This record gives sequence, C-alpha cells and structure tokens, in this order.
Amino acid sequence: MKWIRRLLGVVVSIVTLVACFAIWVAEPWSDQRPMRTWPETLSTQILGGEDRASLATTFRNWDKDVPFDRLAAAPRPHAFERALQPLDVQSIRYEFQGANRSISEYLTRAKAQGILALHGGQVVLEDYRGETTSESRYHLWSASKSFTGTIIGMALHEGVIHSLDDPVEKYAKQFEGTAYGEASIRHVMMMSSGVDFFHFKGFPERNWMYFRIFRLHQNLDDFAGELGRRVPDGTDFNYLATDTHVLSGVLRGAYGLRFVDIVQDRLWDRLGIGGDATWSQNVPGSSGVAFGHCCLAARLIDFAHLGEFYLQNGIWNGHQLVPDGWVELAGSPNADFQEPTPDSSGYAMQFWVPRGYDGEFYGAGAFGQYLWIDMKRKVVVAQLAAQAPQDLDERERDAAFRAIASAAQSR
Repeated sequence: MKWIRRLLGVVVSIVTLVACFAIWVAEPWSDQRPMRTWPETLSTQILGGEDRASLATTFRNWDKDVPFDRLAAAPRPHAFERALQPLDVQSIRYEFQGANRSISEYLTRAKAQGILALHGGQVVLEDYRGETTSESRYHLWSASKSFTGTIIGMALHEGVIHSLDDPVEKYAKQFEGTAYGEASIRHVMMMSSGVDFFHFKGFPERNWMYFRIFRLHQNLDDFAGELGRRVPDGTDFNYLATDTHVLSGVLRGAYGLRFVDIVQDRLWDRLGIGGDATWSQNVPGSSGVAFGHCCLAARLIDFAHLGEFYLQNGIWNGHQLVPDGWVELAGSPNADFQEPTPDSSGYAMQFWVPRGYDGEFYGAGAFGQYLWIDMKRKVVVAQLAAQAPQDLDERERDAAFRAIASAAQSR
C-alpha cells in the first residue's frame, strides 16, 4: 500500500506542476491576448485559412497584444499634398501569367487592407479595404527592418558609427565574445552574419525565438548572444530576425539611448513623420528592450514616408542625413549571393530586391506589408495586408506595383 501512496503522490505532484506551468503559459491575468498562445494563434489563422478580416483586426490593434513603447507624431509634421486627379484602382491594369487585371482586382487577391502611392511628393493613389482607415496604426512586421537599417546609415553619416566594417561588439558590448560580436556591421546589414540560426527551417528557428521573447519575455539580446557560428560572416545569405535586432543593439550602444528614443529623434522628428506609432518590446515600461527587427505599428502614410526619404536620396529639408551613395548601397545587392534568382527575390541592406530590378527595392513584412521604392520612376508604393503566403505569387505583386509606378509617372 505504501508504494501505491507514493505513486499517487508522484502523480499528484506531476499534475500540479503541469497545471501550474499551463497557467503560467496562459497568463490569464494578462491583457495581451494573442500572445498567450503565440505562435499558435497566428499560425492557426494563416495555415488554417481563418478569415483574413480577423487577422487584420489583430494587426490594427497590435498595441493591445504585446508590450510596446510609443513614438509621438513629429512636432512639425510634413504634410503630403493630395493630387487633384488621383489614380483610380479600377483603371490601372497589369498583366501576369496571361491574365489582365485591374489594381482593384489585385487588392482583392492580395487581401490588401490599404495601398498608397507617392509621386512628386504627392499622394497620387490611396485606397483602403475592410475596417482599415488612413488613421489605422497597422503592424508592419519585418518591414520595420528597413527603418532600423536606415538609422544605421544616419549613424554612419554622423560619425557615431565609424565604419560598416567595424565589428558589432565595438558598439554593442553585450555581444562581446559572441558569434554576433565578431561579425561586421556590413555583413549583418546584408543578412550575412553567418550565425547558426534559421528563419524558415532548421533549429533553432524563429518560432522558438518568438516563444522565448513573447512568452518568456526574454531580452532578445540574450537570445541572439547565445547563438553560435554556422559559417564565416560575409559568405552567404541567410535571412534572420536576429541580424536586424543586433543592429538595433549597435545603435543603442553607439548613441547611448534606448532604441525607440533613437527612432523618435532620427526618423520621426527629423523627417516630420506625422502620426503616432508604437514599437513592440519584450516587457512593458522603460526596462523593456524593443525588437529591432520587427513590430513597428504605424499609419500607411507614415510607412510611405520612409520611401519618400529614399526618393529624395537621403536628403530632407535640405539636409543630407545619410552618406553619399547610401541609397544605392542599401537598395542594391552587395554580393553575388544576394542577387535575385528565378525562384526568389534578392537582398541588399535591410531591403529586398525584386527579380529584374531596375532601380527598384522594397521593404517587406509578413502577411503582405510592402514598401516599394522605384528610384527610376520616382514612385513609392506602400501596402498593408492580411495575406498568407499561398494567397499571392510575389511576382504578381511586382507586376502590380510596376503598373502603379508606370501610371504615376505618366500622369
């Protein structure tokens, strides 16, 4: 009988521990609802074919879902003029795989929530779907990387960062003696850190990372610092969330400021970005560390505003804010392994490069967030969406955006 009592005691202890762990994971006391089941919630929505409207609602209300810090509208905001005769999404047409479609049809196929185009400093196209409006702060996902990368250029111009060939650890002391610490800033910008981590497959991969930072509220610096080396930096392309987060650590160390304060001063205030925004971090309050790779939530016009800065070659209100040649450096492949292939887009420095690029590059975030910059036609196209990978071939996106750019240039 004693052994039965001991066995029951062990069973009760195990059940109690499991129950406590389940409660801790669920965090029923937390107001941050989707993150209680991260990444299962979003995975179910995408892979299970859940109504994309529900996904869009999540993205419009991201500041209710995770800890964040605030960005305030610039005290002297830049106001984009509206074209007197804007483009019509019904009249612009594009061709893809033998089909001729309107941009209105494209927006439906892309599960788009909003699209906006700039040309000549004017808004020449603007269209919203569902409950998304011009004032919605929408989660941009990895398109946030392009904002982080832009500030690296500003820091280089200011001399706060001396060279892109400096090692990460020169500025970000938390990475001293790590695989990231020895990598050059240039190679991390190129998604060529050589660190042993994977975005789409292998282990460790991003779902494990997101569990650590969203469920365990771990500082992403610590997670990145644990990663080992896979290959020498600068030898291949491997798209990683941690690469861009490490760049935000370089900026924090170089400026001696919290990341969101750097974004506020260098981008929001200096460029006159006119809307409030949020940037997610691991825990609430001033002790939180923002995710440099992800999770800026901003209005569509403020998303497009970054593209206009690039169209102006990094000059704003007569002031050069990035080094000469930065736009070409940031928007063009820097090595053969970054060039586009028949199967995929290429990469540059925190921007993607489309197949058949001709002065075009783009920021991209999961679920269809895009910032398309066409330097030749001087057009920016910004898109918000709630799409799954299976919803649209990215080559169709390229055809649609090129049609918009051509129509804008021809006005």
